[in-house]
Amino acid sequence: GLWVTLKLLPGDIHQIRKEFPHLVDRSTAVARKMGFPEIIMPGDVRNDIYVTLVQGDFDKGSKTTAKNVEVTVSVYDEDGKRLESVIFPGAGDEAISEYKSVIYYQVKQPRWFETVKV
Repeated sequence: GLWVTLKLLPGDIHQIRKEFPHLVDRSTAVARKMGFPEIIMPGDVRNDIYVTLVQGDFDKGSKTTAKNVEVTVSVYDEDGKRLESVIFPGAGDEAISEYKSVIYYQVKQPRWFETVKV
């Protein structure tokens, strides 16, 4: 089994680290809210793009059996050169150059609903 406890901590990350050092230290991953807040504070720079793999419709073609599907996400510049270490699969994860996701053929209507930050 898995037991998860959540606690809402009021304030910004600097205030929380100061008031709750036993709960939040330098190694704690901080996930920023997707989208923009109602008020954008001076100095708050956001340059985020989120890509969500939603679903796919795949035809077997001339094959008699369905096959597993792997989706690979990578980022390229205008010259066709792949950009390295620009994809973040989750808060606190290291940047990667290529994100891979798989759907197995046993799934009748494949849906990923996986979001990565570029």
